[in-house]
Amino acid sequence: MLRFRILTLTAVLGLAASSAWAQNTLTAAESQQGYKLLFDGKTLDGWEQRTTSQPDAKPDWSVQNGTLLCGGTAPSWIHTNDTYTDYQLKLQLRGPNLVNSGVFLRSQKEGAPHITGYELQVWDKQPAGYNTGSLVGVVIAPPATLKADVWNDYDVTLKGDRITVKINGKTVLLASDGLHSSGVIGLQCQPEQRIEFRNIKVRTL
Repeated sequence: MLRFRILTLTAVLGLAASSAWAQNTLTAAESQQGYKLLFDGKTLDGWEQRTTSQPDAKPDWSVQNGTLLCGGTAPSWIHTNDTYTDYQLKLQLRGPNLVNSGVFLRSQKEGAPHITGYELQVWDKQPAGYNTGSLVGVVIAPPATLKADVWNDYDVTLKGDRITVKINGKTVLLASDGLHSSGVIGLQCQPEQRIEFRNIKVRTL
């Protein structure tokens, strides 16, 4: 019995170590497919912070416990230094119930990112109906509720005017729109809306 318990504990510890090791890294398959890690889990290298409606406010994006965290002290967003055209983006996000955020796609560094590019909604109660999985102001997705306080998987593909969104393995949006063709990848933070991101990776198509 003691030997069984030791072996079980060893297996559990090994699994925990494996999970920790896998965070913010690429699998062998992802490396072969050409994915690039956008967030190393340690620094904000490759990213730039900006405020939105309050120019004098200070964004509070930081790295904590291997996650890209915004504490929500001011409306802000953070974006990649590099621009992308056709790509597949994968990331994980975690927030409380009804957290309000967004993922910006093909946005420009200057100007409002939801205007200069697409805003992929992260919010289940948007007043105009552009709820989670929708492209705000462009197309409304069928209902897709986020899981509170656990990691949710986003998988987004943009190729030409085709946009596909999967959340937690389920396809929630298939859309065609050619308004925006190239830009940065960004993450949104709203006031008093704490949200975390990790495992942010992209491959060009």
